[in-house]
Amino acid sequence: MSPESFRLRIGFLVLLTLVAFAALVARLWYLQVLSSEELGEVAVANTIRELYEPAPRGRIYDRNGNVLVDNRRSRVVTVNRFIFENDFEPEQQSDLVLRLATEISRAGRLTKIFEINDALADPRYGPLDSVPIATDVTENFEIVLAERRDEFAGVETAIRSVRVYPYGDLAAHVLGYVSLLSEEQYEQLVDDPKNYRRNDEIGQTGIEASFETVLRGTPGRTRIEVDNLGDPVRVIEQVEPVAGSDVHLTLDIDIQGLAEQELVAALAEARQQQPEEPNEPSYNAPAGSMVVLDPNGAELVAIASFPTYSPGEFVSGISEDRWAQLQDPTSRQPLHNRALAGIYPPGSTFKLFTSYAALNSGVIGSRGVLDVRTLYDDQGTYVVPVCAEEVVASCTFRNAGEAVYGPVDLRRALTVSSDVYYYYLADIMDRADRFDREGVQRAAAVFGFGAPTGIALAGEGTGRVPSPSVAEAAGETWRTGDSIVLGIGQGLLGVTPLQLANGYATFANGGTLYAPKIVDRVENPVSGEVLRRFGDRVIDEIYLPGAFQQPILEGLMGVTADLEGTAHSAFLGFPHEQWPVAGKTGTAEVVGKADNSLFAAFGPIPDPEYVVVAIMEESGFGSRVAAPAVRRVIEPIATNSVSAIRTIDDLAQLSDQAALGNTESVG
Repeated sequence: MSPESFRLRIGFLVLLTLVAFAALVARLWYLQVLSSEELGEVAVANTIRELYEPAPRGRIYDRNGNVLVDNRRSRVVTVNRFIFENDFEPEQQSDLVLRLATEISRAGRLTKIFEINDALADPRYGPLDSVPIATDVTENFEIVLAERRDEFAGVETAIRSVRVYPYGDLAAHVLGYVSLLSEEQYEQLVDDPKNYRRNDEIGQTGIEASFETVLRGTPGRTRIEVDNLGDPVRVIEQVEPVAGSDVHLTLDIDIQGLAEQELVAALAEARQQQPEEPNEPSYNAPAGSMVVLDPNGAELVAIASFPTYSPGEFVSGISEDRWAQLQDPTSRQPLHNRALAGIYPPGSTFKLFTSYAALNSGVIGSRGVLDVRTLYDDQGTYVVPVCAEEVVASCTFRNAGEAVYGPVDLRRALTVSSDVYYYYLADIMDRADRFDREGVQRAAAVFGFGAPTGIALAGEGTGRVPSPSVAEAAGETWRTGDSIVLGIGQGLLGVTPLQLANGYATFANGGTLYAPKIVDRVENPVSGEVLRRFGDRVIDEIYLPGAFQQPILEGLMGVTADLEGTAHSAFLGFPHEQWPVAGKTGTAEVVGKADNSLFAAFGPIPDPEYVVVAIMEESGFGSRVAAPAVRRVIEPIATNSVSAIRTIDDLAQLSDQAALGNTESVG
């Protein structure tokens, strides 16, 4: 090797050494000077653990102090997803899942491997979350875990408060359910003072959702210092959880149970009917709803929707398969609150409001075409006097079954449900220049149709009230026939059961339109102090003089009490003298399906305390199905004989006592 070559090599090695030394000095300077604060924070974080303790949600009560939604403590097993996915090979993961399923089951809580795998694969949990894999685990597993912690890295147990429903599925649509936050919900609540975390639960429907900010408590937080083995050294900070506030509803769980029971029974009875003609649709009676409210303030006493669901299914997290079943159209949408959001043609129950429109617009009156007592000859059909292309489908409109009622005035037209009488009124309002062409629509609006009622529940339907002005604005043609069918509650008219009940309540109380009330007050869960009380909310005061109200009321009372009333047979034997009740049947046509069955009633007259409305889908005549169902709800109320609804625990105790009695008898 030449001297020059040797010197070059030595120079290169010296240069390489200097570069390496400079890099080392730069790295030390970065760690000790530039990043000292950041790394210090990391070091502290590695010795500080923050424990999160969810707060119990507030309870939900009925008007009589019965607990409808409560909490219970549940021991939950969680697996740290980061440790599981990063510290274990696939074979080790499978082994851990097998051992977990085995030990949890041995400890008394049967758990299957696929259940754990499904939980760990749940996309609702993030990569750093502790995933709950089993709930209601016995204390025995906690002991096993403490003794063999090295075998179950990343596995912990925690006590959590979970929802419990003492009355099972009753009032499910009103109460709602809680489930895990979606990613969108978390992003909206990330800065909320109640400290939501990704794997927290939130109210999704019903009262649970509408009063989430009230029901959710403030979570507790404990910061502890741990040593290099993870064992606690000292508590740095501790904030106790604060339970959510209690919500007291206006519901009466006993009447709620009665309404749900009679709704289901009526639908079952409807399915037993046979079509009168071979080519008529079957009475499938798949669904329905019932609303009971106090017209003096519009307090909801019961609100039933069928089919229903069990909010308890969501407590431990609902599976994707079960969620898909609940969403499947063939399941008849059990999560859909028909009483609140179902939109139906009201049929003849709407004649109350057409009557008001005729009186208010002057069609019936001293200067109108009829007086209250003027007789109109109902021969079963109504032929539009001026009939051409402006009338939809036909110039002739008929009573149901082409029944002939003869001379009818306003009272008798309501009692026997003469369609022809109302065809005439609607035709006159539509075509006579001296009357308000949209009088029926304006009457519907003042009674609350076509707009939300204002109830403190999300998801309310608004319904629809068609009109010439709306049609013309949309570039469509409004014909006389549209007004005629609107007069008997058909055509494009759509109302929710709650709107219909509230409209009848407004008439029953003398003209005050209230926003329906479902919550009475919010209380401190410990002291019972009333934190907020919800008063009556008046939306409007309707012009309803006695000259308008009395003839309509008499006609509605005849529906249930007179021999020719459409609901007379349904109310045979009812205590009319002690508890007079007014009502109106409705049979609404649905294209391609059997008619919907409706009935609306209120009493006792003259000072009504209850309004009851029932709508049964594809169930036939209102007089045959809906009216008897409403009678079976009203009569126990009228006679103070509503049965007390038992809780699930009460029923289980009675069952155990019965079983014990049978055993003793055998012995």
